Amino acid sequence: MFKEDSIMNEPIRRAIRHRARRAVSKDDLVRAVFESFRAQQIDLRRVSLDDMKSAIVEAARAAREHSSLLA
Repeated sequence: MFKEDSIMNEPIRRAIRHRARRAVSKDDLVRAVFESFRAQQIDLRRVSLDDMKSAIVEAARAAREHSSLLA
């Protein structure tokens, strides 16, 4: 079995966190992830499942941290 190269680099993580801070729903979180990949001109069909999971977790953490700061 071989390991795929991850496309999750720091600029993508920052973009996901930035967009996810404005999220108010789960749909917004998913949109933040997809828009971040598209902004980096990454074909969504080429994103591995592990990278997509990491991106969703990153977005959820950023949104949660941001909302806890507002409370």
